Amino acid sequence: MKNLMIFVLCLVSAVYSNPYRNIGLYRGYVGCFVDDPNRMLKHRIQGLHLNTLEKCRLHCRGYKYLGLQASHWCLCGNRYYSHAFPQASELQCNYPCAGEPNRMCGGAWRNAIYEV
Repeated sequence: MKNLMIFVLCLVSAVYSNPYRNIGLYRGYVGCFVDDPNRMLKHRIQGLHLNTLEKCRLHCRGYKYLGLQASHWCLCGNRYYSHAFPQASELQCNYPCAGEPNRMCGGAWRNAIYEV
């Protein structure tokens, strides 16, 4: 039983951690989080034409965090976590960015959260 619990804890850590957070393509990446109509990041919500991480960073200047959602949405805010918006599996942030297809831009009601 103890070995099973250790295995489960390791598996959960692997799914929810990002060892590449501050390296290259993933610089500033925090993780994939659930969203809903109440919005985790409540400011400057806008669809950006051919969205990229850098376009969203420019759009969110002055805020601490940005969220990429469903390929073209960019959301801004100063806090990204609460019990209402838990972290999700990285597999759920699986929509490529409209203007940067090698980067995942969240998913359906899923935010790929980055530090601005």
